[in-house]
Amino acid sequence: MDSKRLLSGFLMAIAMSFCMSLVMTLVNVGLTSSFPLLWMRGWFIGFCVAFPLSMFLPKYIQKISGKLLKNKN
Repeated sequence: MDSKRLLSGFLMAIAMSFCMSLVMTLVNVGLTSSFPLLWMRGWFIGFCVAFPLSMFLPKYIQKISGKLLKNKN
């Protein structure tokens, strides 16, 4: 695995898990005094799931996309 792909997956996982945990915490809890702690907990858990997935899923998603687009033409 090259360093560009590793860094790209890492940054994507940080950005996506950060944004998704923000939205989901706001939806489920609202702006309470415990919001920052709950958000950071949710972000950490989300990142732990998102980072490994961002390393392995792209090649499979690209294959599926290629097959779907090939069938359309």
